[in-house]
This record gives sequence, structure tokens and C-alpha cells, in this order.
Amino acid sequence: MLNTIPVQQPQTKRDMNHRSVEESASRVWATLLRFEVNPQDVLDMLRTTRGVVSGSAALLMVSDLNFEPGDLDIYVPASQDQTALVLADKRLGYELRRSSARMYGNNKDIKRVHVLTKGRNKLNIITTKGENAFHSTVVMNMLTPSGLYCAYPTLTLKQRGVANLPALLKDASASNKARECYEKYRRRGIQIVNDVTKIPGFAHHECFTAAECPLTTRHTSDGKGLYVEIFKQETHERERREADEYITIWMVGGPMCARGTTYCDGFTKSIKTTSISETVLAECEI
Repeated sequence: MLNTIPVQQPQTKRDMNHRSVEESASRVWATLLRFEVNPQDVLDMLRTTRGVVSGSAALLMVSDLNFEPGDLDIYVPASQDQTALVLADKRLGYELRRSSARMYGNNKDIKRVHVLTKGRNKLNIITTKGENAFHSTVVMNMLTPSGLYCAYPTLTLKQRGVANLPALLKDASASNKARECYEKYRRRGIQIVNDVTKIPGFAHHECFTAAECPLTTRHTSDGKGLYVEIFKQETHERERREADEYITIWMVGGPMCARGTTYCDGFTKSIKTTSISETVLAECEI
């Protein structure tokens, strides 16, 4: 769901679940150290490849959960594929074991997944050529070179999530993969539901407006996500302008919460910040 191109930093800068910035940084460091890497080398790799860490490792960083992540997922644009592999080898000490274009079923936005190992640790470099739809709001978190972003903090920090039904229903292989992921996260203590109104405290909300509603069009600078700037960066003005040029907008989609017979397809787009007011964000028949 979140594209790997640079995104504008959200304006909301609060701590993660009442954690200080220092505690958040410590959580990031501890999570990366589990994979026997120098955390600074990972941040440098993300900066070079315009990548992000997502998946279970990013969830561990933003939450207070305590589980052992099975692997470290780094998403990079397809154009950075070979650069990421070289850095994983030379800087992180990971060895390529296999590559697959079908690991995520028929998902056309994922070009290839490279699986690398270092002892018992596993690193996945996931190269994308479009916007990738994640299986639920639970994994819509990312570590960037400068900090942590959580798209649905009021759900995620309470160990709750909403399934991305359009992604789940695309094809059988994607559906089976998603269901396996749901079960994995349930074992880790997270409740994933198809209907956000089933979660206590979210039964009554305004569809298309509430941050937690899967039918609300969101973007990475809407202030509804939770961003914590951890690592200060000194960048050239040109690089900063490039990083601020695009934002990612999305809608999870699914049955309309208040009217179960109405269904909306989700979407993800990456656009220039100057074009956001001209973009049709969602078309859903009410």
C-alpha cells in the first residue's frame, strides 16, 4: 500500500504510544540488531535505494508487542534492485539464496523478491514496480531513513487491524497468502477483522472521514498517521525537494461500514503534491 518512492513527511510529530523519541530510536536499534546488522548501515541502505523497512519488523518498532520477527523486509523501487543486493552483501553481510517473481502470487506490482540469509537470519528485498497493496492495516508501518511512520496508529497501537479486502479477493494465491499472514499475526496477539465496527470503540464513526475507516481516502501527509522523526539528516536542498515532490494516497476499501451492501474498491496512487487537489481520490456509489 505504501509506495517506496520518497514521500513527504507527515506534519504530525508525536511519540509512539507515549514513548519518547529516544525510546523509539532504541526500539528501532534493538529490532535491527536482532538481524545481526549495524543499524546505521541499514539506514544508509534505505537512503541510497529510496527504500523502507516494513512488515513484521516495522510493526515491532512502532508497537509495544514482543515477538520474534521471522525476517526483515526491505521494499525498494525496481530500479534499485541490483544496488540493494550489492549493499545487502557488502554492508550487511547477507548472502543471496534465491529470487522469485511469484512469491506473492499474481501481484503484478511486486517485480521480484530476493531472499538472503546470514546464519539463521533472513532478509527479504522486495522490489516493486508499482504501488503494493498490503494485506491489512497492521503492516502499514515503515521505517524510513529519518524515522517511523504508522498509517493507522489508533488501531495498530491497540493491537487491532482491518483486513484489506480488495487485496485479499484479487486471486486465490493472494487470498491464501493473506490468510496465512492473518493467522500469523493473530498468534502474535493482534486482532484482524473485516469490519472495523466490530472493534470496541469504533462501532460508530463517519465513513469516508474517520481515519480508521477503510473507506477514508488517506495520504502520507494527512496528519492522521503517526510519524516520529528519529534520525536527523542533513540533505542538499535538491534532494529535499525531490523527497517532498511526491506523496502516496490510498484507500483500503471493502464493504461500506454503515451500509454493508455497498462495496468500494481500494486503490493506491503516487502523485505530485501539486496535483493532489486535481486528483479524483475515490469513486464509490453510495
